[in-house]
Amino acid sequence: MADLNTSNSKASSLLYLREDRIKISLNNFFEANRIFEKEIFNNLDDEQLGMADIRCLLIINLNPGIIFNELLNILDIRKQSLNRVLRILLKEKFIIQKINSDDGRKKNLYLTDVAKDKLNDVIKPLIEKLSKSYVKSGANAVQGFNMVVNSLIEKNNEY
Repeated sequence: MADLNTSNSKASSLLYLREDRIKISLNNFFEANRIFEKEIFNNLDDEQLGMADIRCLLIINLNPGIIFNELLNILDIRKQSLNRVLRILLKEKFIIQKINSDDGRKKNLYLTDVAKDKLNDVIKPLIEKLSKSYVKSGANAVQGFNMVVNSLIEKNNEY
């Protein structure tokens, strides 16, 4: 990427696109991910569960009744990996499967109350950290951050 730090007025309004600043943002994403994972593992008292399990629980929580293929697309993992995760979550009684009313071959996934409590225990500190950061940053910063992240996610899902 070329350095856009030039003297014309249009380019000067794009100083935030300089490669060094984008690298700092990239590093910040990695650091935030490290903090989130550390916080999750600190609050995870069950050695059976890992990041994939927590992410799966969170997605099902946000999308009650999601079917296997939808979950597979969101997670962007292999069927074998998702089957392993779901097997553990079913065994631990964290999720239940119900036959889809429109298509009997499909199963809708739901969290149990135990899973909802577990998920809330694990992610509550992260929600508090994010909330404090959002308050500190202000509404415009939060909106801008969400626009950037959503744009990255949408672009990633196009491929």
